[in-house]
Amino acid sequence: MPTEKPRVTITMTGDQLQQIDDFRFEHKMKNQTQAILYLVKTGLEELGYTDSEKEKAPLYSSEAMRLAKDYDGLDRWGKQALRQVADVEMARMEDEERFLRDTGEQEEEKPTIPDFWSEPAAGMASPIMGEDYDEYTLQPGDPKGAVFSVRISGNSMEPYFPNGSRVFCNKDPLRDGDIGVFSVDGEAVIKQYHYDRILGITYLFSLNREKADADVVITRNSGQMLVCLGRVITKRRFPLPGM
Repeated sequence: MPTEKPRVTITMTGDQLQQIDDFRFEHKMKNQTQAILYLVKTGLEELGYTDSEKEKAPLYSSEAMRLAKDYDGLDRWGKQALRQVADVEMARMEDEERFLRDTGEQEEEKPTIPDFWSEPAAGMASPIMGEDYDEYTLQPGDPKGAVFSVRISGNSMEPYFPNGSRVFCNKDPLRDGDIGVFSVDGEAVIKQYHYDRILGITYLFSLNREKADADVVITRNSGQMLVCLGRVITKRRFPLPGM
């Protein structure tokens, strides 16, 4: 349902927007709007434009402060586990925000993206319209920030990504557990990414564990060429095999 609150449009420099984003991620805020509103409220309070008798709302909730205290009491392994959970959940929320929601407001112009016929075409430097891809117009329910889409080939990612289904990709950096479109020695695959920093091994997992033989394992000295063509935008996070 569209909000009845007043709306404003502001123009700022790229540096200012970057500072807001840095503040947002540093303080684990849900979105840019929350960060901007907090900064505006804080600035108004500092300038005396708000009721000084009202207690300033704390930046962190009592539950967040309790978790912070518990975090300081954990050993190195416990802190790493908690950090991994937080990273996974933050990534899940960011992906959920990318999916357009029908607000009842008609958009003036819907963006179009390349819809590649195959994963290899998605890795071409200069794809050719009509030979490698068609134009696809993003619809309500499609994710924001998508720069291309591609069709799944095969059943190694079922049931979440069935054969022939379309996935939307951006160029965000990959995080552990993300789904990505990869080129391995020129052969393209869609897999779940995991990197073992201790052993120096990259794993590209099939979500369908009955197709574990389709996993790709790249060791530090294998000499294989691995390129990430895009990060698949998903509505949920997927646990790594065995975790």
